[in-house]
Amino acid sequence: MRSELKKERALRMELEWKLRQLLGRHFGPSSEKFAPGELDLFAEAVQAVIAEESGTAGEAPAAATPGPGRKPRGKRTRFPETLREEIIEVDVPEEQRVCPVTGAERRLMRWEESVKYNLVPAHFVRVVIRRAVRAVSPAVLAGPGPDCPEPVVSAEMPAPYRVIPGAVAGCGLLVHLIVSKYCDHLPFYRLEQIFRRRHGVHIDRSTMCHWMKRCVAHLQVLYEAILHELLHGNYLQIDETMIRLMDPDSPGKARNSYFWVIVRPGHGVLFHFDPGRSHQVAVDLLGDFTGRLQSDGYGAYRCLASRNTGLELFGCWAHARRKFVEAVDANGPDAVWYVMEIQKLYRVEEEARRAGLDHGARSALRLEKSRPVLESIRRRLDADGLRSAILPASPLGKAIGYTLGQWSGLECYAEPGNGMVEIDNNLVENAIRPTAIGKKNWLFIGHPNAGQQSAILYTIIENCRLHGIDPAEYLEDVLPRIQDHAKSRISELLPRQWKAARDAKAA
Repeated sequence: MRSELKKERALRMELEWKLRQLLGRHFGPSSEKFAPGELDLFAEAVQAVIAEESGTAGEAPAAATPGPGRKPRGKRTRFPETLREEIIEVDVPEEQRVCPVTGAERRLMRWEESVKYNLVPAHFVRVVIRRAVRAVSPAVLAGPGPDCPEPVVSAEMPAPYRVIPGAVAGCGLLVHLIVSKYCDHLPFYRLEQIFRRRHGVHIDRSTMCHWMKRCVAHLQVLYEAILHELLHGNYLQIDETMIRLMDPDSPGKARNSYFWVIVRPGHGVLFHFDPGRSHQVAVDLLGDFTGRLQSDGYGAYRCLASRNTGLELFGCWAHARRKFVEAVDANGPDAVWYVMEIQKLYRVEEEARRAGLDHGARSALRLEKSRPVLESIRRRLDADGLRSAILPASPLGKAIGYTLGQWSGLECYAEPGNGMVEIDNNLVENAIRPTAIGKKNWLFIGHPNAGQQSAILYTIIENCRLHGIDPAEYLEDVLPRIQDHAKSRISELLPRQWKAARDAKAA
């Protein structure tokens, strides 16, 4: 009887926890950060737990005392000095330039200046291109003398207007469509309405899709160059995100498909679309890549590492921390202890970042400060794994099981020689985040072929964002030049190299 009651009580607690998690996902904050002092509510309980099992958990973290509360100052509005300047001069009326009493002229003493900022809305422009056609006179051709090899010549179309031969869209319109959808997350049906209602211009969605397909054909070579550059490094992060797909083979309903995203920190990011999530996708995408690969606990990457002996797999502490954060409500002090210890690991990373340490110095700092924390966490995991009070099916039990299962990949970032490896996979998750915003607006991908087209455009946009480049400025310069650029020097047009060349020219 008691065992049945214990099982029912455990089941009820698990269901209540799941309900709180679902309500939190819909109505609560999405951040995993705790408010200042929030964890301190558990400090006494955590110390009690440690006292019960002295010697297994290491030193208890001291409670942080929040500083004096100050009202944060509002951020000032800032505009760059390079904005195009428009000067408006306002003079006094003619009748006030002469004193009505003395008749003396009021001369100009100074201009009082005040600065305002205005926004000029985007507008359509009809561009009429007149290309000269010149020909040799028929009389000259009929006369004696050598034959003219080209009796008729015509001027070449300007580059911005031959991105898509035969199309009425110039480069500026094409770039606006790309940036609006893949950077500002506006679906084409909404752009169609904006153009019609605000500008009186009718552009069908199917036409926009066709234009995007033609643009992707030009950008494909940049996409392949980015992939080649990423795979020739020795450290990558990888993750995948679900996206809905309307498959013609399954009419009337959408099914799950995936963007696979790889990041080489400081160099670039790449999106790859695939309808499936099997390990074969990772094998095909990464090929014979050798080096360090950081990911979450998805089994496809372990399968990839077992096939490729030159691959070293690293784990993600953000994923492990998330499970302990979710367990705080259900398991209280036991879960909070892990969260506070993991925060110590992140404080070491913040210290290295603020000091601007190179890879070698960061590795030495981790050996000094992170390794003792990792050893403390491991001892606690082993001890809690044997505690009968922590059920394996409970949130904390699942967090402990996940962390123990990933431990070899979680601790190796702090080993000597791994200073280049981050503590977590957040860089690739940051690259994925814009797609999460976008799919809330355009909901699904309309065709499997459009999936990889979207991946190519997201790749270009996110590489611009990674290197602090305005994607519109980049595309307006690069898109007309790709066709005439030598394939052997195509890497010059990649966002990172393009920015370096632009900065060098400006200097």
